[in-house]
Amino acid sequence: MLVAILSDSHDHVDRLKQAMQILSERGITTVIHAGDFVAPFALAPIVSAGVKFFAVFGNNDGEIAGLKRASAPIGEIQAPPYRFELDGKRFLLTHAPLPETRIAVEKYQTDYLVYGHTHLPEKKEVGSLTLINPGELGGWLKRRATIAILDTATGMCEFVDLK
Repeated sequence: MLVAILSDSHDHVDRLKQAMQILSERGITTVIHAGDFVAPFALAPIVSAGVKFFAVFGNNDGEIAGLKRASAPIGEIQAPPYRFELDGKRFLLTHAPLPETRIAVEKYQTDYLVYGHTHLPEKKEVGSLTLINPGELGGWLKRRATIAILDTATGMCEFVDLK
């Protein structure tokens, strides 16, 4: 199963539209977002895409009630950490990286720890745990806009640069 992983979109609607176009072209129907949408209007491209949606709030998501209302058609944004399963794999979704990755393995019994906040794309193996940060979709801070596409069957993760 292919899953798109996004984070730190920071109201960049045009890049969200571009990401949803890439997902549509690749037949990807599931999105994980590690927070920092910022305003409810920024969810419109994701909601319009009609994808299955797993998300947490980030430190810049101040209008929580509005974000919950805006995301309601596809799934409710959760407070981190948020644990869920996809394709038989266990995910733990946070915004900020956990101070100790062994917590994710021991406490949450997870296969993937997905986070954002640093704005830097990363995939790292720590024992049986795979950490994935898709980088920043918005491209405001690091001047590189990226998303990650994870194949849950193989564990392969591709970072895609947006324009």
